[in-house]
Amino acid sequence: MTNKLHTSSQTQAIFTSLSQSLGLQPYILSKLAIALSIKKGLLSDKDFQTDNDGLELNRQTIFGDHDLIFKALITNTEGKSLTEEEYFSSMVKAHLDRGAVLLENEKKYSRDFYNHLCRLDSTL
Repeated sequence: MTNKLHTSSQTQAIFTSLSQSLGLQPYILSKLAIALSIKKGLLSDKDFQTDNDGLELNRQTIFGDHDLIFKALITNTEGKSLTEEEYFSSMVKAHLDRGAVLLENEKKYSRDFYNHLCRLDSTL
């Protein structure tokens, strides 16, 4: 079982930019990105076609004490049982990379980023 993944280079650039402007670290940004991606729904084949040239993150850094919650949310979104390998190496990376783009867009198009995030969806 692997406990590390590499984001795409695009995700690394987005996280670097957001870290500088918001003062948030990758472990916070990764949770927000994955949550936005889960909110969007099922992953497409395109979401799995990203490079591995970005940040190296370990499972503990991404999820902390919330690993089981995120696994349940991703499993529910995908509508099928996932092996550990499918879940962490594949699904988490795809949600993380897709979610980073979504997070960047939320930052670009909102006046009050934090307030905007809090009001996105109360059902998440």
